[in-house]
Amino acid sequence: MTLRREAPSARGARFEILIAADLMRQGWTVFRSLSPIGRTDLIALKHNVLVKIQCRSTLNSWNKAFDGNDVLAVVDAGGGPVRYYFKRRSIAAMRLLEVSEVLKRRKAA
Repeated sequence: MTLRREAPSARGARFEILIAADLMRQGWTVFRSLSPIGRTDLIALKHNVLVKIQCRSTLNSWNKAFDGNDVLAVVDAGGGPVRYYFKRRSIAAMRLLEVSEVLKRRKAA
């Protein structure tokens, strides 16, 4: 019996749902984009703080992922925990998420 590979769009949708479920578990109200080609995958609201979220399975091209978004949510394809990354430390939502980090550009050697 041969298993089919998961289509990239189905994989992305699965990761978005996993991230949305994690946010709802933390008390966020979550809205998912209807467009598969939009910049923002999820919008989350908690204590009058609204954040736009890009969902990913890797940190590749992370700087581009922040284009128009406040948060980069990364879920490991192997089912690990969701990690939330911010470009700037000043985002109020950092205090509202269980686990978050600020991403910094690596200096060239």
